[in-house]
Amino acid sequence: MLMRSPAKGPASKHAPRRIRQLWHDERRNPPALGCQTCPDKTLCGGVCVAAPYFDCLTYCCGKPDKCGSVCPANPHYADRVWEVRTFDLANVPRGPRLDAPELPRVMPILYHGSSRIGVVSPGFAALPLCAMFSRRSGEARFRSATGLRTHYRLAPETQILLTGIGEDAPIERWWGLGMNQRAEAIRTMRRAGACFMTTPNYSLTVNVPRWDDLYAIKRIGLVHSEMIGEGVPTALHVNGRTDTDFKRWAEFIVAREEVTHVAYEFTTGTRWAKRRRDHAVWLCGLARDVGRPLHLVVRGGTDQLGGFIAAFAGVTVLETDSFMWAMKRQEAVLRGNTSIRRRAAPTEKGAPLDELLAGNILANRLRIENLLAAAVANGAIGRA
Repeated sequence: MLMRSPAKGPASKHAPRRIRQLWHDERRNPPALGCQTCPDKTLCGGVCVAAPYFDCLTYCCGKPDKCGSVCPANPHYADRVWEVRTFDLANVPRGPRLDAPELPRVMPILYHGSSRIGVVSPGFAALPLCAMFSRRSGEARFRSATGLRTHYRLAPETQILLTGIGEDAPIERWWGLGMNQRAEAIRTMRRAGACFMTTPNYSLTVNVPRWDDLYAIKRIGLVHSEMIGEGVPTALHVNGRTDTDFKRWAEFIVAREEVTHVAYEFTTGTRWAKRRRDHAVWLCGLARDVGRPLHLVVRGGTDQLGGFIAAFAGVTVLETDSFMWAMKRQEAVLRGNTSIRRRAAPTEKGAPLDELLAGNILANRLRIENLLAAAVANGAIGRA
């Protein structure tokens, strides 16, 4: 998964060796010796990495007065444990089983309504969850469906999904609102037209003590409970970085019929080719272990769609390219059925980007739908 404070560098298909050595791999690496006597091994499962690693306290920063991790050496550790009512997922409050809307196979993520004069009508649009509330006060920014759609220049018939995938700082602000303010924000967003959400993807990080991961996992479970408890169908973001993490999520889902959708993203710590494959295998294994139909909402990882189609009852791909390319004055051009490229599409200063955005949404939708169709045709027998 992620590595805290990663070094900046050029994009590459392969992760730096220092990061690869911290990837959990039970097939190739022995369990860390210090994990065997850890009282939290039942929840954590232990770590198997290639790096010199006695136990996860190897990555304790040793600066408790400045520590931002959930670590026993941090003086606020007990507060963090109390905050999530232990790291065990079993005591996450149960919620109702909600009827979710039928999600399309492809959905654009839109970040704002600037540079357009008309409305876009993609049928279903994903908007960032963290853009729905004030960074300073935590109050909801939109209190009506009209206000929300006007701000993002969406057609009145457009259905809205709020995606919790985001950078650490914004999604941490959601947790920082506190349970009562989060509940009020969810109710307000529901009134403003949100008909589906995905939970925040709280990060699991390879170079910090594992308690930080357990804290992130528990918070995802709690927020999912809060969202469906307020009547909004929600995908559970099953972040994990070890076999045990995914087994725990599978056990959690098996015990809770209210979990009908899961979410995942392949754009940060899982963007490297090998790690992307590893996480795709874990994710498909989770679907198999659950043993009942689940719908996957995924961002990135389009090279793994064949496996996802075979494992899940439905797959929805969230894509950002249409919007980002339009803002950069780039046009999406299909090459064949499943390949796409960008070409410069300069505009006059101040010219609206409505047509460019609409064209990009169409091109990217066709490409991904063709990829999904090809996955089925090539033998990935899916139920989507």
